[in-house]
Amino acid sequence: MNGTSASPLRARLKRSARQMKATLHRMRLALFSWRTCISVISIIIIAVLFSITITPARYNISVGMVPTHTITATRDVVDEVTTESLRASAAQAVQPTYVTVDGVADTVLANLNQIFLQMDAAIQYSEKLEDYGPTRRYTAEELEYARKILTLLPLRDYQLRTLLNTTREDLSTLFSILSDAIQNTMSSYIIQGSEYVAVSNIMQIVGYRVDTSLMQNVVQPLLNEIIQPNIVIDQEATEAAREAARAEVEPVIYKQGQNIVVKGEGRVERYQYEMLSAMGLLSNNTVSITIYVGAVLLVVLTVSLALCLLRFLRKDIIYDIKRLVLLFIIVILTLVCCIFAQMLNIYLAPIALSALLLSSMLGLEPAVIFNMVMSVLVSAMVTSSRTSDAGEMMKLLACSLGSGTVGAMLAYNHTGRLRVILAALAVGACNLLYMISLGYMTGSNMDTVQLNALWGLASGGISGALCIAIQPLLELIFNLPTPTKLMELSNPNHPLLHRLLLEAPGTYHHSIVVSSLAEAAAEAIGANPLLARVGGYYHDVGKLRRPQFFKENQLGGENLLVENDPYTAAQIVISHTRDGVTLAKQYHLPQEVIRIIQEHHGNTPVMYFYSMALKQADGKPVDVANFRYDANPPSTKEGAIVLLCDTIEAAVRSMPNPTPEGIEQFIVKLVRGKLQDGQLSNSPLTLKDIDDICRSCTMVLNGVFHERIEYPDPPAELQKSQKHPSKKAAPTPVPDERLTKPWDGFTEESNPITVDDSGLEEAAQSSARGSLEDIPDFSQPIPVRLSDFEPDTPLPEVEVPQPEAVPSVEELMQQAADEGEKEDPV
Repeated sequence: MNGTSASPLRARLKRSARQMKATLHRMRLALFSWRTCISVISIIIIAVLFSITITPARYNISVGMVPTHTITATRDVVDEVTTESLRASAAQAVQPTYVTVDGVADTVLANLNQIFLQMDAAIQYSEKLEDYGPTRRYTAEELEYARKILTLLPLRDYQLRTLLNTTREDLSTLFSILSDAIQNTMSSYIIQGSEYVAVSNIMQIVGYRVDTSLMQNVVQPLLNEIIQPNIVIDQEATEAAREAARAEVEPVIYKQGQNIVVKGEGRVERYQYEMLSAMGLLSNNTVSITIYVGAVLLVVLTVSLALCLLRFLRKDIIYDIKRLVLLFIIVILTLVCCIFAQMLNIYLAPIALSALLLSSMLGLEPAVIFNMVMSVLVSAMVTSSRTSDAGEMMKLLACSLGSGTVGAMLAYNHTGRLRVILAALAVGACNLLYMISLGYMTGSNMDTVQLNALWGLASGGISGALCIAIQPLLELIFNLPTPTKLMELSNPNHPLLHRLLLEAPGTYHHSIVVSSLAEAAAEAIGANPLLARVGGYYHDVGKLRRPQFFKENQLGGENLLVENDPYTAAQIVISHTRDGVTLAKQYHLPQEVIRIIQEHHGNTPVMYFYSMALKQADGKPVDVANFRYDANPPSTKEGAIVLLCDTIEAAVRSMPNPTPEGIEQFIVKLVRGKLQDGQLSNSPLTLKDIDDICRSCTMVLNGVFHERIEYPDPPAELQKSQKHPSKKAAPTPVPDERLTKPWDGFTEESNPITVDDSGLEEAAQSSARGSLEDIPDFSQPIPVRLSDFEPDTPLPEVEVPQPEAVPSVEELMQQAADEGEKEDPV
């Protein structure tokens, strides 16, 4: 049981390990792929340009000098000097918080008692000295010794002399008086910071009973030393209240775009200098790394998000190195143009240039996505460099997003330069309307709004002019199948098409019909009609190398391919795709058209020569691979469409009696054969697309092989015109009733001719006389003599074809199938 249960677990672990290994391998390949390197290098270039643009200018300024430049804030900056001064004033204005302290009176009295004992000891020391008396003078050594005794009460020399000259009785009396006064005073509130008030009160109480010198020199220092408040400040609560008061003070902020100093006005103050230093605008400032870190992060996040979104919507651009390089070149060119334009005005930046170019050359999805990228980057870039506020940034962002999207939609899939001009005008008009609407909404100064709106209008014109100037150069360099490029290639005067017309006229006519079928089919399924049409024009240009070997160019002559053995003939036919690729590269056709030329037969076998080889092999095996085209089945919708239309046109052209029903059934049969042969396996066509292609080709071919009126055969002899001697106008004959009926074909019963000479003679005589009454009734059959209408030169004899039996539907289908095998193998 344990071994049985462990086996599936081991298998799952191995499978998970293989999947993880494969995932890591794919990640490693993607990380070191060319498209990753191109993306990283492009992001670095964009980040460098963006960082250089947002670097602020630096000024040589000191405190007290007259400013030589008007300097505005590049961002919101706090006036720290003024703000700190306001906060300090607010903190000082806060009243302290007090608390009551118990036992302070006892502490004060205890301290008084300790000091009294030391004072009594000092007096005892003085009484032991020689010549003791109330007026005795003490030496410095004696005063120093007494000061060592009196450690709790620091006294100066003159104060210490007063104490030493006091008797012990006076000191005892003083102690008694002070004790009562201090006890009475300490019973009331003594607030911290107002101790001097209590000292004054006590001195007033004992002043009239104590000697003045003793009062001033001993009592006052004693009271200042021992008196303590019984209501003290709560430092924590007070500090908290002061911090709250400081926090309530709003910082003084200079908004982005606000003038800090104005040229020639006043002198530079300390607070102005500190703000300029904080923004890094002084020449002695170091570089602020945070600015560039933020700039790089903005670029990396924005462009990476756009690439991820593009990978979901247009994976072909991400995996095509040429298109990816073109995309980043357009983005970088637009960024450079915006850098130069914003030096004049931020609203003149041609942000929509990327939308117009990308929409014209790569499609609508990349245009809209990278228009958002450019809107974000340029808005942030110009507001940083021109010191505009956040409101202007949002206005520019809104204008560029709206106008760029409109321009991309109008420029998408255009086929002429006039469409670009129309898109540019639409971009300018959108900028104008956005600016006016935002100005009304925000209540801005309308003079400024109107000026900015005009700059926005000019931005659209600049975007269109740059697009018209740059797009042809990019089309020449990258050779992409843009609508404009495809229209140039579809011009009959293109050198390669002109050669095809002159050297292979049958192939040229075949290509024209195939291109019409392909264009209609592409429109029916939502593919690129222009690319399909151009692919149809050029799919058989390889036949220019040997045009005489292909049946449509032989003009009724013998088929030269039949004169060769099947293997050689098949290789001649197969080689026309390789020759077409070579010619297309010589004439610098886009790679997408070259791919259609290479894949328009896929790897289908040349059945005509394969069948011939089977007949000549006398039962020996014949490898069909020797008769297959050496290309892969088409990998695009347009290539698959050209393959089907080429097969359909050549096969239907060989039908002896194409009817709408027969054409439709024959097309379905041909397409089913291509499906079974795997020629549509690589293409992104769905079954519904294939049905729409069949239906579209049927409609076009019904128009080409439309039914015509079956004209009657000419008579064996034509009537000879007669010259009438009289030019007098003949009367209008009475119409025959049969002539007024709808004519549904010429038959002898509907217009009988009776050969009778007498009627003709009477008509001639009546005409000679000029009598209108004698003219025969032309509503009746006129007898004629064939000899009177004999031509001057004999007419060639015409062999009237005999009617054949109408074949059945089964016979038509079988005949069409046989002819399909004998069709032109191309």
